[in-house]
Amino acid sequence: MLGVIIAAGRGGRLSKVTGGMPKTLLLVNGKPIIKWIIDESYASGIKEFLVVTGYNSEKIRDYFNKNPRDNLTFIYNPLWERGNGISVLSVEKMIDRSKEFVLMMSDHLIEGGVINAIIKERRCPLLAVEKNIDKVFDIMDATKVYIDNERVISIGKDLKRFNGVDAGLFLLNDSIFHFLKKSIKKGEDSLTAGIQEMIKRHKLYTYSIPNEVYWIDVDSKESYNNAIQMWRRR
Repeated sequence: MLGVIIAAGRGGRLSKVTGGMPKTLLLVNGKPIIKWIIDESYASGIKEFLVVTGYNSEKIRDYFNKNPRDNLTFIYNPLWERGNGISVLSVEKMIDRSKEFVLMMSDHLIEGGVINAIIKERRCPLLAVEKNIDKVFDIMDATKVYIDNERVISIGKDLKRFNGVDAGLFLLNDSIFHFLKKSIKKGEDSLTAGIQEMIKRHKLYTYSIPNEVYWIDVDSKESYNNAIQMWRRR
């Protein structure tokens, strides 16, 4: 199984903490976030990784030059300041047609059991979702979903009606690139916009994260501190 990690953004809300380095290199209990993601994914059956970089990409490369990892390929997105859909689209030529891959965000810590579970699912495309809203650290900034019969009906940060949260972990195939191109043509270049195009025509199934599983989107000083307190400390 192939894993794609989007690590191109600036992470502006964490700039006072990062000091200018990509936020995925922030240490959480002894390891950079991206190292946790790769280690959890590898243990779950993902053996090859494409890492899309952008902002200060050389710092991520420098880290892995000093801490080598097999089967790790870097793809630089020169348009990293635009929406993250551009970063996802940048791997299109490296994805085999009809082959499934796991898409991950480089600022989301999530336990490997969830990654393993979505790989074993027989449904694709698939999104890992959090249905226990009380578990979500920053609901105001979260990408929300409305789910019916285990399918995503709508998705977006500003949904008024929602019953789950996008956990930033997908099982996808190459069809996603078609829908990203459609949304970009309309002037919307986020991954969420591409997913919105997808669900107009195809089912997007959901995997519900078990209540006992910890995960977090590290997107602010407060969420970073929470990750330090909670990740692998229980």
